[in-house]
Amino acid sequence: MSQTDSPTTSFTLAIANIAVTVSCNTPVLTAALWQRYRAFATRESAQFTVRIDLEGTQRASALLDTGIRFHDGVLRFTAPGYEGFINEEAGGGELRLSSAQPVEEVDYFLRVVYALLALHAGGLLLHAAGIVRGGRAYLFFGPSGCGKTTVARLSRSGRVLNDDLVLLLPAAKGWQAYATPFWSPSQVRPTGPAAAPIAEMFRLVQDIEVYREEISQAEALAALMASVPVVTSDPQRVYRVLDVCRHLLQTVPVARLHFRRDASFWRLVNLTGG
Repeated sequence: MSQTDSPTTSFTLAIANIAVTVSCNTPVLTAALWQRYRAFATRESAQFTVRIDLEGTQRASALLDTGIRFHDGVLRFTAPGYEGFINEEAGGGELRLSSAQPVEEVDYFLRVVYALLALHAGGLLLHAAGIVRGGRAYLFFGPSGCGKTTVARLSRSGRVLNDDLVLLLPAAKGWQAYATPFWSPSQVRPTGPAAAPIAEMFRLVQDIEVYREEISQAEALAALMASVPVVTSDPQRVYRVLDVCRHLLQTVPVARLHFRRDASFWRLVNLTGG
């Protein structure tokens, strides 16, 4: 159930039923974050809590210099003006920042939180555009610049879960893709929580021709691993990521999709489920 009143100190958001309470030291920051995430707000109990302390606005941005590193399973942020930790086992994290753009920088922190929590739940946060058509999700993944946002904008007949980050979890049959609230001004803004069973996944390749190309399981595994943010840099988690990706590939087909800047690629997507 969504909240309606703007909170002053904390609120809880949920992605794929993974709830995180965000607590801030200033009502202004709480209100700004609430406006960004309110569509994903929940009154359910949270499994994880993060504390955000805004200590000034001296830095223009710290996002390109967050200095993240893992130590004994704990992820630490060590850049000046962007310091804190995420401790999955302890059920919490903290961020102390000095920034003129605190909402965007907290957004990055929460992406990392959900990357860790998704893996803990047996799933993944994946760099992919997720688009629902006919009640089924189609994922288009690859590195920055491969065309995820372009594909999302060309898919007017479908619902965009997100054009850059979707959360995947195993279900009773197959896998489920969930919308996330993470976005930037250059991206398609998510409309709210949504989920659908995953039908197919495509590694995007921008081209002058439009065609799909089958790829081996080894190629698909490597491409997926390369599209999983943050957690693959932890030696303690990388083999878990590998196992999750293998499990995903057992039930969800993957192909390489060459496309140009129009919606013609959809004719190569299996929309029938056969």
